Amino acid sequence: MFYMHYRNRKHGCTSQNGTPFICRLKPFIGSDTTVISPFVGNYTPLVCRKGFTLIELIVALTIAAILMAIAAPGLQKFVSSNRLTSQVNDLLADINLARSEAIKRAETTGVCVTAAGGSACVAAGNWANGWLVYYNNAGTKVPIKNHGPLTGSNTLTSPGGADQIVYAQNGLLSSGSGRFTLTDTKITGQRFVCIGATGRPSLIKNGVVPCP
Repeated sequence: MFYMHYRNRKHGCTSQNGTPFICRLKPFIGSDTTVISPFVGNYTPLVCRKGFTLIELIVALTIAAILMAIAAPGLQKFVSSNRLTSQVNDLLADINLARSEAIKRAETTGVCVTAAGGSACVAAGNWANGWLVYYNNAGTKVPIKNHGPLTGSNTLTSPGGADQIVYAQNGLLSSGSGRFTLTDTKITGQRFVCIGATGRPSLIKNGVVPCP
């Protein structure tokens, strides 16, 4: 006890029983002096006060511009390709709809070209302006579904330049057999829909003529 009391007094420990938990000169945490350098210092804080220089900013913007220039053409081609696929699928679905309606209604049906924003068949029109699925009721074309103009400045040509395809009551094609060609001139991409003698439309990967 005398030795421990002497050692504690020598190191600046003060306690009534001579064995304090924290000594004054060598405590368990820190020392008995005021801390001058905190966790976030006066001169080197955790978040530096120094900002970006003009040169660093120009370099960063230049790198971003280069990356955008590299990625832009590929992104444009991807978007255009998806648009072509979506449009040709719409056309294929509407032709199938006309064929199935002919069988279901036992009426003549068809798909015809319309004017831009129109809802009636027009003669020698532009298929890119849109088309109409209809059925005949006492000689009157009754609309079933109307498709609006194509987006992306795409073009659509019909089989033999016809302004409509017509299905008989049994679902066989009366007129309009051949190939629809959907073209995106920006990426020189194309999609083809073939309509055979039976009237069943099919999507092909190239411009096969005549349609299989």
